[in-house]
Amino acid sequence: MLVYDQYIYPEKPDTDEDIIVFHSGFCSTTPNYSYGRDTRDYYLIHYVTRGRGTYQAGGRQWQLKENDGFLITPGTTIVHTADKNEPWDLCWVAFFGRKAGELLRKAGLDEDHLLFHYDRDDFLEACIKNIYNESRTGKNIASITGYFYLFAGRLIEMYEEKEKKKPDIVRFSRFDDAVIYIRRNIRSRITIENLANYMRLDASQVYRIFKKKTGLSPQQFITRMRMEKACEMLDKTDLPVREIAEWMDYEYQSHFTKQFRKEMGLSPTEYRER
Repeated sequence: MLVYDQYIYPEKPDTDEDIIVFHSGFCSTTPNYSYGRDTRDYYLIHYVTRGRGTYQAGGRQWQLKENDGFLITPGTTIVHTADKNEPWDLCWVAFFGRKAGELLRKAGLDEDHLLFHYDRDDFLEACIKNIYNESRTGKNIASITGYFYLFAGRLIEMYEEKEKKKPDIVRFSRFDDAVIYIRRNIRSRITIENLANYMRLDASQVYRIFKKKTGLSPQQFITRMRMEKACEMLDKTDLPVREIAEWMDYEYQSHFTKQFRKEMGLSPTEYRER
């Protein structure tokens, strides 16, 4: 079996760069060849250029074929196995960095969405082979990173086109799903990053959706819903304000009271006694 894997660095560098390409490669496997049962602390994307195989991650398994791709996320134990009749050829690129997760979300990929399909041309394979060749020869980091951004950019472009083709009712359901998520986690201090991860979008996209649908920022909308829940508890229970504040995950009752007054125009006690 032929395996070509080129590392750019002898070990994973400690850096806060937006994107670092770590290694890349390609292989032609033999029937039933299996690899994995280990974890890594960086992202790895594989793309199938020929044949078939299976991918297992997080207790799930998929049958994949030519032009399918799969994401391996940090800390996830995986196994991928070549088909016994049509063993696959694979190419891959490994990367990490501050913007890696955000870039993947823009392409519709995260730990809950690990697969993609690209059958337009050989662009993705060419990008990875360019990364590999540059890593073996000049190791021009700017060129290597540039090829990776071209690779990621094509995945993002494909995902955005697919999303645009969905009916409006499907696209807008993301907001409805987000509202359900907020309600289910109403006791917690939900951040825009939590919402972005849940919605598989970046923070700026989440902000625009909430502004368009509600006229409020995501954080304002979350605060509004939390205070509405507090109003419900003040109306329907005899719980002291202190216990409601604790239930809403406020460390200090004074912080809860200040937020409640800002949102509702009354203190919790004044609201209950109105």
